[in-house]
Amino acid sequence: MNVPGRLGKSLERCGRLLQVALDFIDPWEALRTGIEARVGPAVILEAGTPLIKSFGMNSVRMLSSLPGEPLVMADTKTMDTGRLETILAASYGADAVSVLAVAPDETIREAVAAGEEHSVTVYGDLIGSRDPIRDAERLWSLGVHIALFHIGIDVQKRLGLTAGQRAELVEKLSQAFPGPIAIAGGIRPGEVETLARSGARIIIIGGAITKSNSPRQAALEAYKRLGADCV
Repeated sequence: MNVPGRLGKSLERCGRLLQVALDFIDPWEALRTGIEARVGPAVILEAGTPLIKSFGMNSVRMLSSLPGEPLVMADTKTMDTGRLETILAASYGADAVSVLAVAPDETIREAVAAGEEHSVTVYGDLIGSRDPIRDAERLWSLGVHIALFHIGIDVQKRLGLTAGQRAELVEKLSQAFPGPIAIAGGIRPGEVETLARSGARIIIIGGAITKSNSPRQAALEAYKRLGADCV
């Protein structure tokens, strides 16, 4: 399966990508941090769900308008109206969107179809999945471009679980989903190398970069451990 759009081309060229989740409610803070965290060509800037809910799709347009035309992922977490939300994100400059793996098959198919028509990559977000292996197989059968293993913030806080502790699951997911695997949820820069070795092609970091004293230094550390083929 080909990954459409600019994000797919970057995956081909770089091998692996670092995605920085800008989960802010202040668009200017997101913009400043995004500028600092964009430390190389293998970086995706994510308009996080809180940012989109507080500032709308204008946050996607702001990030995509930065110098150098960065890759921008809109974390829409779509549950319905897959076509509408994918096309809307594309019209604001998004290179990728997310649809929840627990969404109906019809919603996922609509998002994928719209993504391929508009050169937008669709992530299937496994957050909340009770059987991520089975759901990853389903995402593949529905044509989703990237499977995202994701441990949410509330689960991290209450159960002490992070995605950085689940490198072995990436290998299992790769057997269920032959396309690129992304991973998110409490990951720290020092864990990037292990996750990359396990097979993750897109490693998503939020607070460990955005809440650090120096987002640029934290992003640089993660980027160096990523082992991307592009410079």
